[in-house]
Amino acid sequence: MDAPNVFMQNDVVLLRAPEESDAAIFAAAANHPDIRSSLYIALPTSVEEQRKRIVRDRNRHDQITFTICTTDGLPVGLTSFVRIDWVGRMATYFIAITPDHLGQGLGQNTTRLMRDYAFDTLNLNRIQLHVSTRNKAAVHIYQKAGFRIEGTLRQAMYYNGIYLDFYLMAVLRSEGDSFS
Repeated sequence: MDAPNVFMQNDVVLLRAPEESDAAIFAAAANHPDIRSSLYIALPTSVEEQRKRIVRDRNRHDQITFTICTTDGLPVGLTSFVRIDWVGRMATYFIAITPDHLGQGLGQNTTRLMRDYAFDTLNLNRIQLHVSTRNKAAVHIYQKAGFRIEGTLRQAMYYNGIYLDFYLMAVLRSEGDSFS
């Protein structure tokens, strides 16, 4: 499969701008039970809703989204910086990969590409994220990319009958020497 419009890549993953044709995979992923439960998605979505979101988000100045692809161009997820504060030089990080492509190094490699893009190209100083304290695999990936746990958001979300705690994790540009 050809991978048109590659924006950045490494040996494991490539990132490109979302295309309207990605709407089907975004909808299937968001509706998948494993992704819904790990990202705490409560409402269904359709291909048409995802297509409209892709088109709408192209003109946002507070968000940058990429389609995550394998090196042969197969789309397998999405990653974003949201709530970008250009004056404060910080953003919130998001990533979602289809369940059948987990465990292949795509998340770790995407996170590293996005971290480097944030600091080297966008001139941001801080990237932060929220992750469930129960999501040990994601916490490990973020820590390998230099993110540190800064605190716990206690009972930050009510989901499936229980309150969940989340970590606030962040990485700063000045911590660049600590990346593993």
